[in-house]
Amino acid sequence: MKKWILPMLAMFAMLVGCTERPHIITSYYTVTPDQWEQSITTYDNGTYDVNYYYSSWENVDITPDVIEFGVVLAYYIDDDNRDNMLPYTIYLKDDAGAFWQERIEFDIERGVITFKIKDTDFNTAQSMANIGTMKFKVSVIRDY
Repeated sequence: MKKWILPMLAMFAMLVGCTERPHIITSYYTVTPDQWEQSITTYDNGTYDVNYYYSSWENVDITPDVIEFGVVLAYYIDDDNRDNMLPYTIYLKDDAGAFWQERIEFDIERGVITFKIKDTDFNTAQSMANIGTMKFKVSVIRDY
């Protein structure tokens, strides 16, 4: 009989721990063309390259505990109102028939989410001239 007490207590503890539901907080962001900043590399000769464009937003739900133990999911909401999980790659073709990719990514730090846009043809500045308002969805998942 004593052999069964410890396994029964362990199973009870596991089942009790599994009944809690995670806490999910979802936020929506609308980024207009004038809300993107350039990340640039400057050279000694005075020239520079645009590495990517970014837009940073406050999100108080991204706490150190969430970064360490939780989950942050970000989505690009396309024109058809579909959620596309980031990172997300859009495949495009220019007027000359050359293919290129536009990659949408995100980065997090305490209290901030940053959306990023990078092009494989390294001509992100030209792409940004044609990008309109973009929508994003961010879900923060924590267990407390």
